[in-house]
Amino acid sequence: MPLLVMWLYCLRQVMAQVVRLENPGFITADTLLHVDQEASPDLTFGVEVFDDTLTLNFGSFIVFQGQPSHGLCLRLCVRALLPQPLGPDCDVVFVDGGNNFDPYAVSDYSVQLGLDPDQVLDRIHICRAFTHHQLACALTDKLPYALKEFKASLVVISDITCLFCDPDVRDDDKEDALQIFNKTTRTLRALARQHHCLILTTNLEQRNHQMQSKLVHAAHVLVDMEQHVGLTRFVVLKHPHLPTHTTIASTPGVRILENYL
Repeated sequence: MPLLVMWLYCLRQVMAQVVRLENPGFITADTLLHVDQEASPDLTFGVEVFDDTLTLNFGSFIVFQGQPSHGLCLRLCVRALLPQPLGPDCDVVFVDGGNNFDPYAVSDYSVQLGLDPDQVLDRIHICRAFTHHQLACALTDKLPYALKEFKASLVVISDITCLFCDPDVRDDDKEDALQIFNKTTRTLRALARQHHCLILTTNLEQRNHQMQSKLVHAAHVLVDMEQHVGLTRFVVLKHPHLPTHTTIASTPGVRILENYL
């Protein structure tokens, strides 16, 4: 019996040491995700000033705001199809909430990268919505199945607040639209994690302060793109590793339009 007691005492001491070693503290799962993502981006802009600062990784929900954001996302749609190691070589799901997908711009940029425009367009799967209910349904109900069916690793949602703020949304439906929008943004953040994909959404205008707040809360990364006379400025408003209001680049607008977008 004394031998058994001593054995139990020693076991308890060992377990106590293990607990002290393995329980240094708690961090959030998002923190762990972004620590892993610091190593290398999964998708690049092909613009050095962006790629050196703003990392795009699968598992993230990213919001680009402002008019220049649409052209930048079309560029990323094409770059997602680049063969490895230049790109992830993945299909793309484009949910067109702003009715502004431009196949001609995609084709032109495909040629610049040496890709076959027809093959590129064939691998970008588009879903168009014309009401905020249709957009919410596409993002919360249909998107998970599309990700599996097309094995897509990039999702782009164009102008996400446009339909929710449409003048046809009656005053007595606006509170319901806000609740649906809130649920949709939370779903997008969760889908990015669950499917280990990159979800990018543009918001060409800040139309509603409450929706803006929901976007800021849900996004892992939020970048504001402001177009002024002859100048385009890119400012980070939310990022896990960069201080807020970090200016990535202030670039002459003509150069942005001709060389970047």
